[in-house]
Amino acid sequence: MNGDSTYVFEKEKISRAMVQLAVPSILVSIVDLIYSMINQYFVGMLKNSAMIAAISTVTTIDILIESVGICVGIGGASYLGRILGARSSSEKIYETVRTSMTLCLSLTVLHMIIGFLMLKPYVLWQTKDAEVISYSMVYGVIDIFMMLFFVIRTTTVHMLRAVGDIKYSTNVISASVLLNIILDPILMFDWGFGLGIYGAALATAICRMITAVLCLKRLQSRKTPIYWKTFDFHMDKGIVREIMRVGLSCYVRNMLPALSSAIYNKQVFVYSTDFVAGCSIGRNASYFMNFFIQGAANGYMPFASYNYGAGNYKRLYKSIVWSLAVLTGYSLITDAVIWKFAYEYIGLFAANEASIEYGVRYILAYTLSLPIYAAYYILTISLQAAGKGKESMILSVSRQGLIYIPLVMILPIFFRENGIYYTQPLSDWITVILAVILSWHLLKEIYHGSKAAGQLE
Repeated sequence: MNGDSTYVFEKEKISRAMVQLAVPSILVSIVDLIYSMINQYFVGMLKNSAMIAAISTVTTIDILIESVGICVGIGGASYLGRILGARSSSEKIYETVRTSMTLCLSLTVLHMIIGFLMLKPYVLWQTKDAEVISYSMVYGVIDIFMMLFFVIRTTTVHMLRAVGDIKYSTNVISASVLLNIILDPILMFDWGFGLGIYGAALATAICRMITAVLCLKRLQSRKTPIYWKTFDFHMDKGIVREIMRVGLSCYVRNMLPALSSAIYNKQVFVYSTDFVAGCSIGRNASYFMNFFIQGAANGYMPFASYNYGAGNYKRLYKSIVWSLAVLTGYSLITDAVIWKFAYEYIGLFAANEASIEYGVRYILAYTLSLPIYAAYYILTISLQAAGKGKESMILSVSRQGLIYIPLVMILPIFFRENGIYYTQPLSDWITVILAVILSWHLLKEIYHGSKAAGQLE
């Protein structure tokens, strides 16, 4: 790894390093949200609640497949960061990249097959509305097929982040948003190809394919400290274990939302199509609220992995404090903005007044947990960066599994729609308490390690 790549990890001022790493990661998070928001915006213009509801029916399968990219990408990036910080050989670095790409492609194909097999029974399990089912099936087939490119892109971007190379992929992904904005109306509306909701799926699919190809090109260009030869597949068992030590907890953390989303969808379809559409918009709006936190935390990940591997507790401690302060401040400001403009925001995507009302109620309830979301994410990423797979796994299983699933099943029984709205906020508060407990020993290690060296200011 060359000096230019390590400077931001080793010597750059903490605030500048965090900004340099976080901004591109935040932009990538924005892009992923914009993909979803663009589709929802243009589908909303068709004034058909069934189409909006159809998008939500395949969310669980999307999460199932994209979990592979999160698993291998973050697991591989965490291990890359640690071996780079420890100054490992170029051969070990290359083998880590090669193993990551092989593992990524193998698991993605397996998950896509599972996705195709479960699509029809899963849609029928959620709803009996013939119109929603019809839209869901075609939209789902297109979406699942093109998730291959999304997973490749995700894995590649995470590995490039591990060496501080995020500008290229950020530019490519950002440009793809503009392409999606152009393609959506051309493919969807009658003055173009008139494909409706299917056009939205095709537009996203095309953009994902282009970004994946360009990100792979970067990985194969030898312009970064990491490199992968095309079709050079091999898996080193030891490296797979290292990737999965962290990656498995990320996989579970992403998979459990798939399960919780399935149960959630089953719960909301008990009510009306307008309620489903409104809650779908509200959930996407909640993702938009925390994109900044997730993006910044993803930027923090390679910094934390590198400095933990190098034993530089001073920089790691300062980065945690800085990140928590900035992201909590962002959360409070965002809450205030949402309370002021919730109705106008939801109105951009909803098909009618009923959907708007349901969406507003959902997003306002979510503001209750946003201020503590930064603590959850930074503590979770810190555990992953340090290779603390067991603690990460427990935390991942708890938030969207052991805590969320019982709540989303029980609260609606007593509070009906309000039970749906307040499940996630309550789950988040309980999880943050657990996150502090699980990360306490790591935080003590970082704090006392820095203090013992006379580094803590």
